[in-house]
Order: sequence, then C-alpha cells, then structure tokens
Amino acid sequence: MEELRRSDQHLRQLFKRYAGFLTRQQADAAGLEPHTLTRWVERGWAERVQRGIYRQAESVLGKHETLLEVQLRVPYSVLCLDSALAFHDLTTFIPKKLSLAVPRGKKPPKLEYPPVTFYFFSQGLYDYGTEQHTLGVHKLAVYSPEKTLADLLRYKNKLGSELFAEGLKRYLERRGKKQRPDLAKLLGAAKVCRVEAQMRDYLEVVAYDTSS
Repeated sequence: MEELRRSDQHLRQLFKRYAGFLTRQQADAAGLEPHTLTRWVERGWAERVQRGIYRQAESVLGKHETLLEVQLRVPYSVLCLDSALAFHDLTTFIPKKLSLAVPRGKKPPKLEYPPVTFYFFSQGLYDYGTEQHTLGVHKLAVYSPEKTLADLLRYKNKLGSELFAEGLKRYLERRGKKQRPDLAKLLGAAKVCRVEAQMRDYLEVVAYDTSS
C-alpha cells in the first residue's frame, strides 16, 4: 500500500508539473512506476486522450485542449491554413477537421480523434512563420497570420478563394495594439510561398475598393 501511495503522489506531481497533460515518454523519463497510469485510467482519475497521451480527469485547459492533445501526439505538427485562420480569429468559418502542416517525408501517426488533414510542406515552407502560443506550461505551434494568408493563397485552387479573401479583409481591418496589419511581413511570407505577385494584386484591389 505504501508503494502505491508513493506512485500516486509521484503521478500527481507529474500532472501538476505538466498542467494536467502527460506523455508516456515523460512518465517513463521521470521513473514513474509503469502500471500507475493504467491504474489511474481504470479508476477514472485520468483519461487516455491519444495513444501515449494522458489527461488528469479534473484538468481543463479551455478551447484549445484538443489541439494540445494532437500536438503532444504529433509534436512536429504546426496548425495551418483554415485551422490557423480560425485560431487567429480571421474567419467565421468553423473547420470540421484540423489542418496540420508536417515536413515532407514525415509519416504522421493515424489519430483516433479528432479528424485531421495533414499537409506536407517542403522544409523551407514548413520552417517559415511558426509562432509558439502558450497554453499552461505547453506550447502550441501555429503559423502566423501572415504565413497563414500566404499559404491559403498558395492553396487557393484546392481550398477556394473565399477563405483567403475573408481572412485578408479581416486582417487588414485589425486595429488592436498588438494586432495591426504588417504589410511588409505579409509580403515577406507571400514571397517565401511564391505568391507575392498574387498577394500584391489582392492588396491593390482591396485598396481600390476602400478608396472608391
């Protein structure tokens, strides 16, 4: 019984350290008794939310909790395209699937939940424009608004132009102190994504519509 109590206390401390989410690798690295997580799941004290990812039953991290679960499972993934646009509040569209970018050549695991579409980016496009957003002690990898808009323009033939057009309009209308549009940054992302000429054309149309 004393050994079980020590194991339970150890696991409580680990869940506290990692803000309610724990990977099997983290548990093993911390020397947790191997069957403790299994016992907690059986008793309803913890939930297995992804393969190798556990959440303490009482833990709640808010609306981005599912995204965190996926990124703990696929740590090299970056939220992109329509999902990143929604994350940045640049669309009224609610994606039915998570859109995640991974490096070309990677083979992401099959996820039990939620529905995910993986997009395979070349290394240069994958590396550019990633932001790290804090959720508890964890970090969420999301492409910046500028990189997201450039990617949407690059995928316009596949995803349609409506998402990009709405996102660009809302981006240019931002007036928050930390959320003002940055045209140099936007055009820089468009250049990396090889859609700079198209982006300039859209910006000219928006400027014309605004002035007329």
